[in-house]
Amino acid sequence: MNKKILFAVPLLACILTSCKGTVHYSEDKYQLGVQWTNRAEDFRILQLCDIHLNQSDIIERHFKMINKTIKDANPNLIVLNGDSFTYADKGVVTKLFAFIDSYDIPWTFAFGNHDDQGYFADTYIQRLLGDRGLFKNVKFVNLEDDDVTGRSNFVINIYERSKVDDVFVNNDLFQVYCLESHNYNFDTLKYDYIKQDQIDWYERMVNYETNKVGHVVPSAMYFHIALPEFLEAWHEMDGTSENVHNCHVPEGFDPKASISEYGGPAPESDKHLFDKVKELGSTLAISVAHDHINDAVIIYDDIALCYGVHSTDRIYYDKEKLGGQVISIDHDNPTKLKFENIKHSYEEAEAK
Repeated sequence: MNKKILFAVPLLACILTSCKGTVHYSEDKYQLGVQWTNRAEDFRILQLCDIHLNQSDIIERHFKMINKTIKDANPNLIVLNGDSFTYADKGVVTKLFAFIDSYDIPWTFAFGNHDDQGYFADTYIQRLLGDRGLFKNVKFVNLEDDDVTGRSNFVINIYERSKVDDVFVNNDLFQVYCLESHNYNFDTLKYDYIKQDQIDWYERMVNYETNKVGHVVPSAMYFHIALPEFLEAWHEMDGTSENVHNCHVPEGFDPKASISEYGGPAPESDKHLFDKVKELGSTLAISVAHDHINDAVIIYDDIALCYGVHSTDRIYYDKEKLGGQVISIDHDNPTKLKFENIKHSYEEAEAK
């Protein structure tokens, strides 16, 4: 394909997918559910980041790596948090989704800045995931005409099922918010950011859940590109700030990497989301991808800012930092979270 066309494809996709519809859907239309079946154990959410599958890849090699990550993590929910594809075709997309679905574990998908750079229509992925009959374990809402910017904006309720007066009811214990952080901003030619209408939607969903159950339900949030507060937290990691507590900073952590092309948020990023998270008091952790190199978890203003672990060796990578990141929700207290980085090499993944 002509290089100019190759460059135009992602640009056109970015322009098209930055649009939004006009239909105002009720809050319940954005809600999905995953049952917490064994309350004697923690609920584990595995984040897989930046898989970047290409149609020329030896896909089975990457699948072995992902398989070991999933087996080691033993998750109850899997989040593919953006950039799962880069110049993939429909066959590659379907193979990855079918592979993840084969574990019979609930899973979900958030769009990154590269997922539209493929040989398919810009609506292909969302429609594929929105077809509930194709992948039985996927949790994804496809409302193409809604009035919220982006495609992967929805909520997964983690609930326990109980019997009250001979009637089974679902009690929401925790929530997972997925949002789209978009692709590129053509006014600045930098990475794009979460829009104000998405922040308004998030507030609407938190208030809806609070009114439904009678109290604020704890939650975690997943999207691809980091907020400016990730860099602010790193700048304050000298031990003098009362806002920052180092929860997990791995050896070799380099905050300068995230200021460069390795995933730093655009300076124009909307800073209102973090303020809204603090105001509403629901979201305890914000998990992002995009960075490929860093995988720190930093507690900033009592909110865990989590850079996920790069899940393959596609594009650029540190071979010592490949795998996935797990957030564990405590079985006795859902407001208590634990963080774990699962790491291994391709050689370990391929060993029998």
